[in-house]
Amino acid sequence: MTSVETPLAIVGNSLAVAVAATERARRGLRTVVVNPGGPWGAYFAGVQADGRRWDAGMVSYEFTSFRQPGTPPPLASYDPLVRNDIGRFVGVVQDYIQGRQATRTLAAPQMWIEGRWLPDLLLANGLAALPELACAAAARAELAAGIDAARASPWHARRKNDWAADGRGPDGALLDCVTVSRLNHGRVLHDAVFAPFARQVLGRDADQLAALYHRIPWLPLYWPETLLSWLDGRPQALPPTEFSYPVGASVADLCATLGAELEAAPQVDCRLTKLQAVEAGARGYTLRLADGATVHAQRLAWALSPHQGLAACGQDVPAPPEQRLPLLLAFLRLPRAAVSRSFSVVHAAAADTGLYRVNHVSDCAGEFDSPDVRLVVEAHPEVLQARHGALADDAATLQAVLDDLARLGIVRADATPGFARLMRMAGALPLPTADGLAAYAEHRAALLQRLPGLLTIGNSAGPFATALSDQIVQGLVLAEAPVAH
Repeated sequence: MTSVETPLAIVGNSLAVAVAATERARRGLRTVVVNPGGPWGAYFAGVQADGRRWDAGMVSYEFTSFRQPGTPPPLASYDPLVRNDIGRFVGVVQDYIQGRQATRTLAAPQMWIEGRWLPDLLLANGLAALPELACAAAARAELAAGIDAARASPWHARRKNDWAADGRGPDGALLDCVTVSRLNHGRVLHDAVFAPFARQVLGRDADQLAALYHRIPWLPLYWPETLLSWLDGRPQALPPTEFSYPVGASVADLCATLGAELEAAPQVDCRLTKLQAVEAGARGYTLRLADGATVHAQRLAWALSPHQGLAACGQDVPAPPEQRLPLLLAFLRLPRAAVSRSFSVVHAAAADTGLYRVNHVSDCAGEFDSPDVRLVVEAHPEVLQARHGALADDAATLQAVLDDLARLGIVRADATPGFARLMRMAGALPLPTADGLAAYAEHRAALLQRLPGLLTIGNSAGPFATALSDQIVQGLVLAEAPVAH
């Protein structure tokens, strides 16, 4: 049995862990990293297939934000418990990424609705789509009639930063995505655009999900005044929402590079083993590992879930009542001649396909001259099956995906992939339900009480503070944390 002393131990395999460990190594600081299982970067590690690393769906960098200040704020002021606080640090994220990968700004995403392609109104603020919608006149009339009531409501979108992190209103009831969307967008627009897209993603309405976390199922939340201005023909100028992607590479490649760097760094003691127990003492923390080693750390950073942390402390608590989103991913390589159009990302906001998003990986990566085109398709498996009937095997599922791509005008009807891989995940994404948020807050508070002074990143940083940019900033903050050498 070995015993190791370290100024800092980090438990987990998330992107935040990899960023923190490599940044500390570059500064000559010692770190023990305990990876209890999984690739470096976790979800952002993507998929190795067809000789490439593919990102698992739409994974891209955001280097712009409505909250971006003129001067970057101190890293230490980042607060993962404040929803969207990451917007103040997009410049920091850009500097970090562009020091490691060349990136390119993507063509604006689009959406498929009413049998045609329009600017994306879901993620990319494509408000020029509004006057083009069949419901435009009715939506305008409803918004104009309800604008005063919306302005006076505590659930107006401009007050989002004041909403409680548990997703509940003052009466204790869940402040849900449907109620808030109808207040701010009007029932007409919500029912015509946002509700159908939510059903494509979730397989049901979003009425059980907290409105504060509307971006988890990729739903928007606009000010009603903004929507009305565009429908009135006097559009308010909004900064474009821009997405960037690595040139000729992927975000998964970044994770692999960081993982290799931390495993090779002499300052990082990387332990690929399970954690059996952790406890706090007068001189720090003691971690007992499944490989027989004991780690004594002056400080401890935890990137797994709060529930996993309590279990490692020997505290028997029920698992959180999570609802998780099932996901079907299709990774496709097709001859360029079989692909009918160029684009970055399209959201299927209509119920005439079983898909909800298609990512043109080759165009995103700037590989415009490649003989083949790579696409990643995202779908809720039950929605795909409801659209196409029983899908008995992978061949039938793949054909359903290709049929939907043809309906969207993306591929020819006779398109045959040179490579195809389907991946099904029963619980790919946790959803922001009232019970889940309450359990998370309770477990996180209990973990911090059990392990005083614990540094929380990744899955323990805060509710749904696990986006790509959040994890990069969390890693950078941890690298600067006051820890002895």
